[in-house]
Amino acid sequence: MLANSTAQGYHQLMSAAARAFFRRLQFFALMLLLGSCSGAEVDFARSLAVPQPADVVLRNGKVLTLDRNFSIKEAVAIKDGRFLAVGSDREMRLFAGPRTRIIDLGGRTVIPGLIDAQIYATEAGLNWEREIHWHDLRTLADGLKMIAKAAQSRPAGSWIIVAGGWTPAQFAEGRFPTLAELDAIAPDHPVYLQHLTEDALLNSAALRTVGITGKTVEPKGGRFERTAGGDLTGWLRGMPAWRFAYAKIPKLSLERARHSLRACFGELNRFGVTSIGDLHGEDVSFAERRILADMARAGELTVRIHFSMELDSAIDEPRPLHSAAAEVKQLPQSDWFRFGGFAVDMSRADSMTDPAASLSPGAKESFRQTLRFFSEAGYPFRLRTQHDSITNLALDEIERVNAVPLPRQRVAFTDFEGASAATIERIKKIGAGVIVQSRAMSEEDSPALRAMGKSSEAATLRGIFEGGVTLGIGSNGFRANYFSPMLTLWWLVTGKTVAGTTRRAPSGNLSREQALRMYTAGGAALTAESHRKGSIEIDKFADLVVLNADYLTVPDDQIRSLESMLTMVGGRVVYFTKPFGPIETAHTDGASPWQTN
Repeated sequence: MLANSTAQGYHQLMSAAARAFFRRLQFFALMLLLGSCSGAEVDFARSLAVPQPADVVLRNGKVLTLDRNFSIKEAVAIKDGRFLAVGSDREMRLFAGPRTRIIDLGGRTVIPGLIDAQIYATEAGLNWEREIHWHDLRTLADGLKMIAKAAQSRPAGSWIIVAGGWTPAQFAEGRFPTLAELDAIAPDHPVYLQHLTEDALLNSAALRTVGITGKTVEPKGGRFERTAGGDLTGWLRGMPAWRFAYAKIPKLSLERARHSLRACFGELNRFGVTSIGDLHGEDVSFAERRILADMARAGELTVRIHFSMELDSAIDEPRPLHSAAAEVKQLPQSDWFRFGGFAVDMSRADSMTDPAASLSPGAKESFRQTLRFFSEAGYPFRLRTQHDSITNLALDEIERVNAVPLPRQRVAFTDFEGASAATIERIKKIGAGVIVQSRAMSEEDSPALRAMGKSSEAATLRGIFEGGVTLGIGSNGFRANYFSPMLTLWWLVTGKTVAGTTRRAPSGNLSREQALRMYTAGGAALTAESHRKGSIEIDKFADLVVLNADYLTVPDDQIRSLESMLTMVGGRVVYFTKPFGPIETAHTDGASPWQTN
């Protein structure tokens, strides 16, 4: 079975390569005709150059192709969901037929579709439609008004949820709301207000609804905060505590969840995200995962989903991997919905605050069994390590079982900071990649960040990039961070956070080109899809974004405010705003399709 699937993948890759070659050959023949050639040269060029009318041509723009040379072009032609040609306005005229849609970009900047390499989009999307979102608010007062408005418009007893993605550092008030404030504006509605992935504040109605009282036994690793007098403050401290409450909030029906997912993915499109490395944890069931497969089959998805199953238990007990793999095989896969392997949280094996992390002999053997399973089955995998020490423990075991990434197998390390240059070199040696987690919403006093510390031997982000390691970027949204790729690009370029702190020395920041490569070509390389996406080149998926300002020239602090004006995935418009909109597909007035109004 594995041999057949590998052979099939090889033939698909070769077919794509052949198609790309002939399209390039045809394109260059057309360019030859435009040049100063005659006689036999012209005859040869004409024999090759049979222009295919494009479905869409975007012209009069600043197209950042993100090819090897970071070429900047004026126009692109799209046919059958792929880039047919890239070049000047004059060159693209050859591909404009009577039914070609012509989009005048008005000089605007175009970039490849953005790839968020690590995000919990499905987890968020399943409830997106009924939640309140605080991620882009600048004042706490506005957030409280949103809750008050929801309480006035929704039936008593219905939940009001803010499921993370915000920090008080983004507010002018610089503080959290209080239990008293929530009770005053929503006394008859349970309110669940999650702060990143650290903790959650519940109002009195919510505490009653989930059954938390002064006598409730706290989950291991979590705490129900109390006053000195023993009264609940409403704060549930630690992930086990807020998960205890969140698990008791009723889910949407599968039908409503499908609609909610569409709305969530549309929000990603608004910021130019066209592909995601989607992590599916315990909050995503098989039935909910099947919704995604059905949406892909029906043409309803507006982002390409490359999902990984997150299994914490894989360190201590590898058996769940077999059942998870069997489940995935039941789902149809395509260019829109594809299984990307497994994600293992190594950090749960030891305290995150312990710099001298170690694995017990039993945990080591279980981890080796897990690695052997990945290697033998050819499944890609990512390891969440968080510390340089844990990363090296993982590398020790990978090298010991010889689980090196083959052409059909990919390995990535995620969520770790402070890695030494020596560790990065070990990662590079086995051909693995790194997924950097955005820290744009990190708080200066975050316990997690204090624990990570800083080392004089740590490799800078720029050093890792320039060292040749395959490098992608993930927002880690929607709970732990704001999902906006523009906020993350700003963080990569400036090193700043919304709290006003600076996480890196200026010498460690990335250039704008490097940051954009992480969000495009880097994400494609991590999933071995560089031949499909990550740049605007002939025969790659026509995934692109038209920005509302020039990414290369706006002041640094305006990068975080960029948005898409037009997002296309596979040549299909999935998001637009003025002046873009529905465009006629046929020209019946006899005018040239290249003529602009």
